[in-house]
Amino acid sequence: MKEEQKHDWTQFEVGIYIKARPETVFELLSTSEGLAKWFLRNADFVPSDGPPAKNSKVKLPAIQLDQARGEKEPCRGNDRYQWEWYYDGGTSGEGWILEVRPPTRLRFTFGSGMEVEISVRKQGAWSVVELRQFNIPDTPKGRWEMHMGCRVAWGFFLTNLKSVAERGPDLRETERSRTKMLHLVNI
Repeated sequence: MKEEQKHDWTQFEVGIYIKARPETVFELLSTSEGLAKWFLRNADFVPSDGPPAKNSKVKLPAIQLDQARGEKEPCRGNDRYQWEWYYDGGTSGEGWILEVRPPTRLRFTFGSGMEVEISVRKQGAWSVVELRQFNIPDTPKGRWEMHMGCRVAWGFFLTNLKSVAERGPDLRETERSRTKMLHLVNI
């Protein structure tokens, strides 16, 4: 009898081939201007001392957007970010950039306690982009919303990254009146 394998709900990996140089892809991943082309409505990176210690009860001050890096300036390790998506009329999130190694690696906090690591490597005329999201809570909500939901969303957004990097169209729905339909895959 075949032994049943247990699924690891605490992480997932997705990847894509993109016909572009790693430097081009990394610019789209690490600058405010780049992220706004394929992933976000708006992205701001603000220099900081990094995230507070885990389980810290320190109340964080509001992000000082007047100190944000320029649109074309790459984020750096310890930057605090504020991102705004198109869906639901402009849902936003905050977190920290944990590691930046241009043009091969970017790691950041995501949601409540999760992390995302993106690696980019050259393979011939292509870049291979691999994304791993981990520290996902193994709870019913974590399995459904953060594992399954994020995996589907990253699949779309990496496809959109490929389209934009290869000089194709932005596939996102950006019209506010249509971004409240959360079952859509392109918001």
